[in-house]
Amino acid sequence: MKFQQTFSKLKKEKKTAFMPFLVAGDPDYNASLAMFKAVAPSADMLEIGFPYSDPLADGPTIQAADERALHSGIDTDKVFSLISKVREFYKGPISVLVYANLVYQYGIDNFYKQAAKCGIDGVLIPDVPYEEAEPFVLAAKKHKVSPVFMVTQTTTEERLKKILKYAEGYLYLVSVLGVTGSRSSLGNETYNFIKRIRKHTDLPLALGFGISKKEHITNAAKAGIDGVIVGSAIIKIMEANLNDTKQAAGKIEAFIEELIA
Repeated sequence: MKFQQTFSKLKKEKKTAFMPFLVAGDPDYNASLAMFKAVAPSADMLEIGFPYSDPLADGPTIQAADERALHSGIDTDKVFSLISKVREFYKGPISVLVYANLVYQYGIDNFYKQAAKCGIDGVLIPDVPYEEAEPFVLAAKKHKVSPVFMVTQTTTEERLKKILKYAEGYLYLVSVLGVTGSRSSLGNETYNFIKRIRKHTDLPLALGFGISKKEHITNAAKAGIDGVIVGSAIIKIMEANLNDTKQAAGKIEAFIEELIA
């Protein structure tokens, strides 16, 4: 419900939702919290990644962020703690990206219970196909958390219809074939993909993987996208300023200001 309210409000204002993505605990707990404070004022929604040792959907930039976070000692409980801290200053919708093994280890019901308790509105598990999603979806709905799903350019209409029976909050559209990472351009196939999915659902559509330039957002909005998720481009700036949290925050703020102006 929180996602729909925010997307509806932005649509009336003719705005595209800006959703920055950061890995929780990167490069450590306190610095990570500072990064969230840097992006929060510009964020219509936040997406937060649970660090994982084998993030199969992610490219080298986010893999490195996961490794830094894990090396600093972050774990699932500490991620929940960090998100609770973020909730003290951020009131917009929060979704998380988490791999299935972490949820299994924590206990499916217990994970969603804790997610709801610390203020998470949506959970996306990229390595769980809809055929295996029912236990996760049932736990999500029990605790009033939106089950978020990904679709790609290779998703057929038949498969899309089955995914839409479960999906809530918004649909995550993977802009390119491949893993996460900044890209210089997005081809026409990406924008045609957005238009194709738009014909099948009124659910808000958020585009991720490779968004790093203003023209990406402008063109995606023209094709019918409701929100954009920007991760690797932000994390690269932090990676280049790991020894100076204040400087990293300032450069991230400047990049976002230019990106969404």
